[in-house]
Amino acid sequence: MTVKPGIVERLGETAVLLPALIGEALAANDRIKLRLSLLQEAALRARAPHGDTVAAAVPDAGGLGDPELDSLVAGARLVGPGRLFLPGIGLLVAGLEADLAAMLAPLEAADAEAARPFAERAEMLRRGLPAAEGEQLETAEIDALCAARRGGRDSLHLLVMDLHKALNRLAAETAVEELDGARVHALEERDRQAVRAFMCGLNRTAPLAFGHPGLGTTAVRAGGRLTIQNDIGTTDAHVLVVHLDPGAVSVTYTDVHRPRAKFFLSLFEDQAVSWSPLAEQSGTGFSEEVFYLVTGRCASDEPSVLDRFLEFLGSRIVFLIDWNKARKALQTFVGKNVAIELLTWSARQDFGHRAFLALGGADLIFEAVHRTAAGRIPYGVRLDEALGAAECQEFLQQVLRDTSQGLAAGRTTRLIRDEIQADLARRFETAESSVFTVLVRHLGLSRLLAGAIADLLATPQLADAARRRAFAARAKRIEEKADLMTLAAREVSARLREAAALRPVIDEIENTADALEDCAFLLSLAPEPEAAALGAGPLLRLAEIAADSVGQLVRAVEAASRLPDGQRADAVAALQSIDAVILAERSADAAERDAYAAFMAVPAGDARALVLGLEIARALETATDHLSHAALALRDRVLGELSA
Repeated sequence: MTVKPGIVERLGETAVLLPALIGEALAANDRIKLRLSLLQEAALRARAPHGDTVAAAVPDAGGLGDPELDSLVAGARLVGPGRLFLPGIGLLVAGLEADLAAMLAPLEAADAEAARPFAERAEMLRRGLPAAEGEQLETAEIDALCAARRGGRDSLHLLVMDLHKALNRLAAETAVEELDGARVHALEERDRQAVRAFMCGLNRTAPLAFGHPGLGTTAVRAGGRLTIQNDIGTTDAHVLVVHLDPGAVSVTYTDVHRPRAKFFLSLFEDQAVSWSPLAEQSGTGFSEEVFYLVTGRCASDEPSVLDRFLEFLGSRIVFLIDWNKARKALQTFVGKNVAIELLTWSARQDFGHRAFLALGGADLIFEAVHRTAAGRIPYGVRLDEALGAAECQEFLQQVLRDTSQGLAAGRTTRLIRDEIQADLARRFETAESSVFTVLVRHLGLSRLLAGAIADLLATPQLADAARRRAFAARAKRIEEKADLMTLAAREVSARLREAAALRPVIDEIENTADALEDCAFLLSLAPEPEAAALGAGPLLRLAEIAADSVGQLVRAVEAASRLPDGQRADAVAALQSIDAVILAERSADAAERDAYAAFMAVPAGDARALVLGLEIARALETATDHLSHAALALRDRVLGELSA
């Protein structure tokens, strides 16, 4: 659509010159950012001569084209505390002054009075530019040039950011055409095709901003190339500039947040684009108010390939808006790296994070925790510690998906919140049931041991010492496997507020396996001639009671794990099985006494067999004691669930 705002009519003949002035100003903006980046790189190289730098890629990408600047970084060195020798620094400072004037030119041509504050700031900063005598600079002078934090002294970097925003507004106001939402100046047919490709991607994902300002795009042909520029939200130092040259698209991206810059680059892993390294900008003696600049290049002789890259590039910009705010919100619940992984995943799925923030961000999760899991998380425990790292990451992925798809589909805020709360409640119930799942597996090993002991006592081969020793070794391996399950159950239960109720169940089930393994070991010690006597009826009865008791506790735990589903029949089944375990312990007491009596009634030629028989009886009865204690602790848990 062709438009002619009043500002164009008011400019008269000057308006004819504005597209070229704006194009040159935008190019000057690129060059200033690159010069400042070179300064930071040179300072870092001086302090760490063997570190990686991006300087080799920067001058060509920005069109600086000054051979003398090639040695600026390579030849940088410390010549004193806080003082650097920088070959070619005079040329770089002169370039800063010239480019600053180029950025002012279109603003002054459009409205000299409105541009006066910029001109006054530029003059003050120009007078304060380093003299660079002897091609030397203080690190404090570099800090002063590159500072990007407001509220203190003015800096060249701050002025450039403000000029850049003013240029974007001027370009939009004076554009004579709108092309698929972009404000454009004097484009050629190939330019129009490229802008359409870029805007196709941008317009596809722009709704994911969910009302956040930004994403305004301008395009102008100046200096023999197409320049596309996007606002990227409202952050001053967050800039994306795209140039189209014959056979290549180049991208210049600046950011004050290094993690966000790394995130942006990671979105292009599957694209045919090469990026300059993203250098570290830190070190003693240097300001933390730095910015990061990275350049990318996609080269191809096929316009369709370049257009596909432009379309993809345009589609990624929305995911930079409020990125740091979203990262901080997610870091409340997971670590920094996981938060970034979540944002990367959400961008690749075309969900984004703006809907999550629009619905409250961290407060959205806090509300879900308060309503569904307040009684399940110990005080001060982070969500990923309470829920488990993998489960928490999956939950937050679901939050990012539900908020984005929900708002896009027009679902109410209340419905989306309810869905998130229901999902979190289900996951905590899953975490609790996973403890019971581990306990059932643990009891399965104990039942295997108890059954094998009963089988051994019931067969004539009990006198076979080799078989008994092999069984003892196997029992030891089973007990070690059970110990690992105990650790897993304790780890999961420790995240839950009910840990105090579950811990006795876990401990007593572990003690059961230990007692049964002790029994297997004692059987392996019996002297072969007298070993057959251990197969006495009362001892076999004890082993059978222990095996049956383990089975009853398995049924009790399985029924208890289903209690969150609200089935009364499960509660009844759990309590009945618990009662059976308690009764079995009483039967085991009687069977133990019967075993003692049987051993005492028969004369023994070897006291070793008698002692072992008594100890085996005690070990089997001890196993049923632990099972009974576990059942009683589980009973408290079941009754507590019913009264909740």
